[in-house]
Formats: sequence, structure tokens, C-alpha cells
Amino acid sequence: MEPSPSFPEIADVTIIGGGPSGLAAAYYAGHREASVRIIDTLPELGGQVMAMYPEKHIFDVAGHPKIKASELIRLQVEQAMQFDPEIVLEEDCATLSHEDAPDEASGQLIRLKGTSERDYLTRTVIITAGHGAFEPRKLPIEGIDTWNHNGLHYLVKRKADFVDKKVVIVGGGDSALDWTLGLQDVISHPLTLVHRRDRFRALEHSVTQMRELAGHGKVQLMVPCEVTAVHGLAGRVNAVTITNSEDGTERVEECDELVTLLGFKSALGSIANWGIEFHSKKALRVDPSSMETSLPSVFAAGDVAGYDGKITLITIGMGEAAIAANRAITVFRPEAKAQPKYSTE
Repeated sequence: MEPSPSFPEIADVTIIGGGPSGLAAAYYAGHREASVRIIDTLPELGGQVMAMYPEKHIFDVAGHPKIKASELIRLQVEQAMQFDPEIVLEEDCATLSHEDAPDEASGQLIRLKGTSERDYLTRTVIITAGHGAFEPRKLPIEGIDTWNHNGLHYLVKRKADFVDKKVVIVGGGDSALDWTLGLQDVISHPLTLVHRRDRFRALEHSVTQMRELAGHGKVQLMVPCEVTAVHGLAGRVNAVTITNSEDGTERVEECDELVTLLGFKSALGSIANWGIEFHSKKALRVDPSSMETSLPSVFAAGDVAGYDGKITLITIGMGEAAIAANRAITVFRPEAKAQPKYSTE
């Protein structure tokens, strides 16, 4: 990846992760007239919000009674791009190291080595990588990967893909219930929901709504059951075998689209090897007053940042991003105040 010819060789702030917290950090740093670089392993900005549930509504972002995830990201990208950050996608930074730079205010620079073999020099780093790279938990069926992109989904990215289709959803958490409800206006009824037990891990209101739909014949609830085989025609899913976990009885259900929402396994990947102290298995320890990690000039915000009493909400991550960005400014401008001027007119 070649650097942007108009972007300085040394960024003031490099943000690792382009999700809601990363985009918020880019705005707040840009608002302070810092040069900002965003690096993400994904092919588009938006982080896990765009990768996992772009068409779901989010209800807990301050100022929005509800907002579609993709619309939130669109607005955040527009806000962040006001200050022309450099965007580097599909890049993973394998290592982070400090090097002496006596002419810098902090006396040091940070070098990030990308797997693309490009080096990124920066004065500060803000890590907003969420829970890191993630991969779906899969059905324990031999050859399950054969059906990827051929009727098997681990995410619902576009409701339009499910119009007038016979859909089977597997899972019992929030995502499974959300899409059982969210696809009702486009699918061929009934939608089949398969869960290995009768109790669900989702919000009580969602479970109540799902059971009401089942009572009206719009959801075919199959519990305690599991999908034990996938069948196809011309290389595409056309049916599944559903097995009752208690008595072993089997039923073959026609299916155009199989959506397995069994959660994701996540890991911080390369970031875990940067020598930063951990707060938990998936979170880096930060000082909540500054969001600085155990490494100098390296900050973190959002789900990847950990401290006692932490609450993981998008709104909280945005607030942490504001703290991290404004504290980062003081690293390379020691005379600057962490408190920014209010952005009103």
C-alpha cells in the first residue's frame, strides 16, 4: 500500500480500528488540527458494526431514539472525513516499537510495521480495535464450509438477500432473535428458528415477540433441536436436517437461506504481542482518566479498553475516544490543554 502523497510521513495520531470509537477518535483528533491516519484490517470503515449487523437498528446511541447501524457509520465517516484523515484498509500492523527522536516533543516516535511491508511512523497511537479479529462459531457438520456463500450465512448484511426466501435461523441469543423479528417483512413465512434448548439468552421482550409470532404461525419454533445436516441442489443449500435433542427424531426442512448465529470467537491478533498490559483476556488496561495504556503515547478506547467498572456501550466508547484523542494531543503539543474548545457556532 502506497502512502497518500498529500499525507505527512509522520502522523500525529494513528488510529487502529475504523469502527464507531475509531471514527469518533478521528473526528476529535482532527478537530484539534492533528494529522490522523486510520488503519483497519477490514475492507471498509465501520468495524464490526458494519461487518456484523449493518441493517440492525441501534437504540442506545445518545441523541438517536433509534438509528440503523449503517446510517450511524455513514454519519460518523462523514464527520471524521471533514479533516482528511489517511485511510488504510486491509492492513494489519504486526509490530509496534518506540524509537528515539530527540527533535520530537516526547523524545520518541512510534513505528508500526504493517503486514503489507509498509512502515507507519506516528507520534501517538489510539487502539480502537473492539474485540479484535473475529470468526464465527460454526455448526459441527463435516464439510460445512462448502456452503459458504451458497446459502449459508453467519451475518445478515442485506435484507434484500432474503426476499421471498425460506429461511432457517439457528441460535438463541440476541442476534438470532433480532433477525427472527427483523426478517419478518421480507421472507416467505414461516421462518424456522432452531435452538438447542427451550430457554433463550436474548432480551425478554424479543423472546416474547418471537413467541407471539410463533402463535400466529409466522415462526416455526423448533426446540430443543439442532441442525445436523445440510443438503443442497446444484451446489446451493435447499434443505436442512433438524434433529430433536431429546428423542432423536429427525425432520428435513426446506431452506433457501441458512443463517447460523451462534456467536463469534474473537482475538486481538497482532495487538496482543505489542507488550501492552492486559486488563482481561480481551481488553487492554488503561488509565480511565487519560485512556493511556502501559506503553507511552499509546491509548485505547471502546471495547478494547479495560478498567474497573467499565461499561461496554457504543456511547461509552465514543466518550473514551474523545478523552484519548484530546490526551494524545498533549503528547506532541505539551503546551496544549487536554480540554478542547467547544465545537459550536
